[in-house]
Amino acid sequence: MTLFLTALFAGLAVGSVYGLIALSYTVVFNSTAIFNVAQGDLMMAGVLVSYFCLDRWHLPQILTLLVIVGVVVALSLIEERVAVRPFVARPVVGLGWFIATLAFSLIIETIASIIYGQNPVVPIPGALGNGTVTVAGVHVATKFILAFVVMIVILVALEVFYKRSWLGTAMRGVAEDREVAALRGIDALRISRLAFIIAGLVTALAAFVVAPIVSADVTVGLTYGLKGFIALAAGGFGSLRGCVIGGLLLGVAEQMFDLYVNSNYEILAGLILVLIVLAVRPSGLFGTRAVRQV
Repeated sequence: MTLFLTALFAGLAVGSVYGLIALSYTVVFNSTAIFNVAQGDLMMAGVLVSYFCLDRWHLPQILTLLVIVGVVVALSLIEERVAVRPFVARPVVGLGWFIATLAFSLIIETIASIIYGQNPVVPIPGALGNGTVTVAGVHVATKFILAFVVMIVILVALEVFYKRSWLGTAMRGVAEDREVAALRGIDALRISRLAFIIAGLVTALAAFVVAPIVSADVTVGLTYGLKGFIALAAGGFGSLRGCVIGGLLLGVAEQMFDLYVNSNYEILAGLILVLIVLAVRPSGLFGTRAVRQV
């Protein structure tokens, strides 16, 4: 029973990381109908900034957070301007936005590899240290609890923003029909820029709390970006709650697969989860079917 609870809590903790990345994917998707391939590498950039600030320069945690927010939001705005805006400023048929965001992702990885070099994976100190909390007889690291709490806080904040604010409604309207939104006086380009600012902020917060968990490594962008996508697919594209549930389910599924099957094939847990979910609900657990009146 202890092993099961340990795997369960570890799964919820790791799932919080996946949920945070999936949330940043969804913010952009809900406003531009574009899936930002570079989201994982934006988080990786924030993790490396955390490493340099805390391990190399020994800056305070709060100042490190501000630096991460500044860097990641700036990168998000650059991406929006050079890789996304040409495809949302006018109707473009095809997947040009996919190639553009993928190219931006590769640029971030290349620059990060040059700056970080061939240094080994280095642990990053967390805001709450290396303490643990005992839950049902299982020791849970405070850094995992922080990731879970931040994920829930961001989820609630985004839910309130989308449902209670005019900007949130406008962002959803632009994603639904850009031309109709323009007729209502909504500037689609400004909404797109705002979406990337919010997504950058979410990604920066995710990088700050995730850094002590994943450590300094230029490969974490691809790994966790893929896991965030799997969580998004399972939860349902466009659903904030689906992102969180999908991330938690993925984390628990991986840990249970490690415990009862084989840890060498952990990636299969996510693929099996997605296959099962999509077989039952093709739009994801909380996704909505597209309905078009003709």
